[in-house]
Amino acid sequence: MAISMLFAAGLLLARASMASPIGLASIHNASGCGKDPGVGINTRINATLPSGRTYLFWVPPNYDSRKATPLILSFHGGTRTPDSQADLDLLTTPFFNTDHIVVYPSSGQYGENRGRYWQGAPQVPADVDDVAYVLEVLDAVESWLCIDADRVYATGKSQGGRMTNNLACDARSSARIAAFAPVSGSYYVNATGAECTPLTLAFECHPARTRVPMFIFHGGDDKTINYGGGPRSGECLPYIPHFVAAWAARDGLGDGPEEVGPLPGAGDNATLYRYGYRSRQDLVEFVYSGDRVDHQWPATIPNTDSVEHGAPPATFNASSIIMDFFGRYTLQGRR
Repeated sequence: MAISMLFAAGLLLARASMASPIGLASIHNASGCGKDPGVGINTRINATLPSGRTYLFWVPPNYDSRKATPLILSFHGGTRTPDSQADLDLLTTPFFNTDHIVVYPSSGQYGENRGRYWQGAPQVPADVDDVAYVLEVLDAVESWLCIDADRVYATGKSQGGRMTNNLACDARSSARIAAFAPVSGSYYVNATGAECTPLTLAFECHPARTRVPMFIFHGGDDKTINYGGGPRSGECLPYIPHFVAAWAARDGLGDGPEEVGPLPGAGDNATLYRYGYRSRQDLVEFVYSGDRVDHQWPATIPNTDSVEHGAPPATFNASSIIMDFFGRYTLQGRR
């Protein structure tokens, strides 16, 4: 009951006092350290880039312009919005986060219905470069807030998980983002018919670093992005353990996990897989969220995901695990 009340209070706080959109056309490429941010603290704020694209951001209540502050990029799912992602991850509430700036980018809109989708999704033209957009957002925020450039992180749900993976696989963004945590990700590969082989799909992925910290979540009852992979929306999804193993191989780790066991503190059959050893210990981690977890951001209370899919809450909070994981890494490596 106490946890539920804290969640509810945090969600109300996160939704309170929306500020007017602000323009960034006059922002210069310089550090924001020592500057008055000129924006509300502890409230969600809409911002517009010179290019016209928008995003949402939140500055923690203890922000100090004289102190470099870590930053999290959190990406919404397909057809969703930055606000809906903030309601889902609750990273603008004190239950999970008190000292990281959180930025919620906004995808482009495509098709007759103007649906929101990220680069790499079947609905998005091949020439769309959302990675460049995200780096433009990061440049803008760093120019007027005091950001710890060694502690920038990325997470997201569904297509937002796909976008998180895009950033990890792109040399431009993987050189600037310290660690990644996709949740229920839709990792589409452009393969059809007999070429759609979920257990052996090849992935286009060329990070700038040889050690990319990656924490992946996926539910066994995901009816939208099936755990077993297969054809969807004219493309192909991988078997999730194959996707995880590909990241382990990319990071120079062994074929299998070094450690497998119940996820600490969780019920059902939520399982934690850890890849890597010695200096690369736990560089890649994977949580099988449990047989009952559908296409959702795992949380111990009902959220919009679990309600929409008619699924029970999970037995753990993904946001807590993600924050712990991010806290172990900087752009220079393990802390």
